[in-house]
Amino acid sequence: MAKRIKLGDVLQVLTSEGVSYAQVTHKHPEFGFLIRVFQGFYNQQPKDFSVVVAGGVQFSAFFVAQSAVNQGLVSVVVNVEIPEVLKSFPTFRARNGGAGGSLWLWDGTEFFRLERKLTTDELKYPTDGIISAPLLVERIENGYRAEFDENWT
Repeated sequence: MAKRIKLGDVLQVLTSEGVSYAQVTHKHPEFGFLIRVFQGFYNQQPKDFSVVVAGGVQFSAFFVAQSAVNQGLVSVVVNVEIPEVLKSFPTFRARNGGAGGSLWLWDGTEFFRLERKLTTDELKYPTDGIISAPLLVERIENGYRAEFDENWT
């Protein structure tokens, strides 16, 4: 039986570019596990994962972490304390009605409709939705960042 996911778990993601790491930082009652994917690829396992999780975040996303671990698509390598900067729940952005639809911000509890375009800082907010393991790998390999998401520019 696979390991049960806990907050602080560091996930190892194998990609065609090398090994990448993500940390489980929150669990939302509706959307499940929120992960922070860290920048960079590794040729060998780091000795100190607290250094990895203190590094730059490439993107944040809700992810089917338990299912992916159960299927052997990602693995839990260690559990380390969540860095202070990642302990607060991020604000997400959402769009209803496809391109040109209404814009919303979500703080994990409430949605706030915007009557304006997103600011440069708001374009860096993660997008809503739950991603699969194949999409996680694709985003990591392609250097995905929320602010460059072609569905939003």
